[in-house]
Amino acid sequence: MSMPFERQPMAARRDGASGFLRLALRCARNVYDAADRRMPEALVLAKWLSESATAFGFNEAAVPDDDALDRGKRRGVAIQDWRKIGVALEEAERLLPERRDTAIDRWLEAITETLSLDPLEADILALALHYRLERRIDQLFDCLSECRGGLQRFQRDAALIALLLNASTADVASRLASGARLQESGLLRLERDGDLNVPKQLISLLRRDISPGADLYDQLLGTMTTEPLPWAAFTHLGREAEVAAAVLRAALSGQESGVNILLYGPPGTGKTSFAATLAARIGARLRPVAEADDDGDEPARYERLAGLRLAQHLAVSRNTLLLFDEAEDLFVNRSIVFDEPVTSSRVFIHRLLERMAVPVIWTANDISVLGPTVLRRMTMCLELKVPGLVTRTRLWRQMGETEGVMLSEPDAARLARLVPAAPAVAATALRATRLAGGNAETTRLVVEGVARAVQGGMLPAPEREYDSLYDPALVNADCDLAALCDRLVRQGAGAAVSFLLSGPPGSGKSAWVRHLAERMGLLVLQKRASDILDAFVGGTERNIADAFAEARDSNAFLVFDEADSLLLERANAVRGWEISQVNEMLTWMEQHALPFACTTNLPERLDRASLRRFLVKVRFNWLTQAQVRSAFHRYFGLTAPPVLDGLRTLTPADFFLVRRRAALVDAKAPEELTRLLAAECEGRIGGRLAVGFAASSQGDGDGG
Repeated sequence: MSMPFERQPMAARRDGASGFLRLALRCARNVYDAADRRMPEALVLAKWLSESATAFGFNEAAVPDDDALDRGKRRGVAIQDWRKIGVALEEAERLLPERRDTAIDRWLEAITETLSLDPLEADILALALHYRLERRIDQLFDCLSECRGGLQRFQRDAALIALLLNASTADVASRLASGARLQESGLLRLERDGDLNVPKQLISLLRRDISPGADLYDQLLGTMTTEPLPWAAFTHLGREAEVAAAVLRAALSGQESGVNILLYGPPGTGKTSFAATLAARIGARLRPVAEADDDGDEPARYERLAGLRLAQHLAVSRNTLLLFDEAEDLFVNRSIVFDEPVTSSRVFIHRLLERMAVPVIWTANDISVLGPTVLRRMTMCLELKVPGLVTRTRLWRQMGETEGVMLSEPDAARLARLVPAAPAVAATALRATRLAGGNAETTRLVVEGVARAVQGGMLPAPEREYDSLYDPALVNADCDLAALCDRLVRQGAGAAVSFLLSGPPGSGKSAWVRHLAERMGLLVLQKRASDILDAFVGGTERNIADAFAEARDSNAFLVFDEADSLLLERANAVRGWEISQVNEMLTWMEQHALPFACTTNLPERLDRASLRRFLVKVRFNWLTQAQVRSAFHRYFGLTAPPVLDGLRTLTPADFFLVRRRAALVDAKAPEELTRLLAAECEGRIGGRLAVGFAASSQGDGDGG
């Protein structure tokens, strides 16, 4: 006579006794005790035990065979078979080896203690973990769920879990509610099909038999890899940066809830680096929120949301900030899971933001995805832009010293002009230079490669290199520029001054603005027409508004080059956007409280109404003969030859360019330099030399 329970395969049972087998037998026993043999659950249990006989060590006589179960579909499990199952379960439980401490036990203990779970919550979590880890418990749960399919999903899950754990359905339902600890913490998620989901990272750790460490956060949600930069790297953000630091410092000190700081701007502007720097500024620890799944790939929306909830519970230190990079993940579904909605519940997100127990720094490239209702719930919103040339030059030198890469002022300025980029790009390039044992040229190669990749294979247009030998005396204007500068910089002079600077290219319009801005103690924010004009409807108007706002926020002297492209005569307009962009410019011109200038080579194309908006109009002209001689001596250290008086259309920019060209072709003689200057005048009205210049090597033209 065969025994109902086979004692031989104890090794198989012993290996899993502390985990799957113990819980599986407990669940099976609870179902057996609660179910009538004629109920569908009894038949499911019997079939499941039959299929799992080997794992439990049952011999063929321990459970009914498939034929017997098929014959009893309508009547349930035969009474003798049902009794046989009960005996087998008792014998299996009696022979279980002593409980061993496994990785899953240690994780359950650590999570229970950290999140203060009650015994029933801990049991539900244990069931969910085994459900994801062990195929047989998965089968038992799913088969029982299917046979109880007449109930609503939540009721079905609660009742089924209560059945498996021998608990009250009402008690289980209260633990599974959306606002209760298990779901609110992100530890458990009930799927539409009844599945129990737990964090994938935790499952991955358990499958690799990794026990919990001292810091559960690092293991479950990841560690911060971005290093903070010097606070000076973000001085271009102005006072807003200091205000954000003060807000976060006070929020941590007073344990304020619902504090959210949004950092937004195009990719590459240093949002993540600033978040790390901001945390370092106030002495806080910055921790990322679920930036990768268990395979190191991009997580789905629900995984990031669960990670955010879990982070709020695991970041127990009062000195912790959370970083949610790429905030768009919560509003644009990037998952291929078909039952996940494309958009999320805005109300849910609103309440989540308002209840955040730990301050969160959010970053986003496209804030239009977030929407105004979310943006209104942010404590602060900071736009990150690329710092100005002066700031970038200083940063290149400072960061170079930190990395042991010494950059001269000209080298730093050249790199700053080459690629208008955020401080993080400079830090990365300089680190690579240090590792390669290189110099400024190495840095240039590295940063060009990064910038080209970011721009899709094209380098961004470098900023213009300005003449370091600029001399206000070498500017020919229709007013006394020196006296004008003196009036504008004196104490009590108003700052809201608008300038229209017209004249030939290279005549010194932009250079004079930079000279004036320096005397006024202002940085220069220069915008080309290509920076402003946008092919999409409304884009140009938005860029105009952004330029004025940026100048205001950075306390800069705003300069629009090629302003005739932005202020075209509206009487000649044939398209609506041509009128709307002029209207936008005029509106901001009237409201701007800081100095700004428009430069143009074609003032006759400007809208007539716009001309009345400029407080100061200056016409720049070709250099006078006296200025030409002075410029020749200043740029080349030589006395100007008389024949130079025949060049009537020279500008300061011509001397700057010829000086560089002369160094390239090794031109040093006055006659050679004069010929190079003459080439710059070709095609300009009134720019011809006197007859005989080309034939005379002595420079004896009459200058007429």
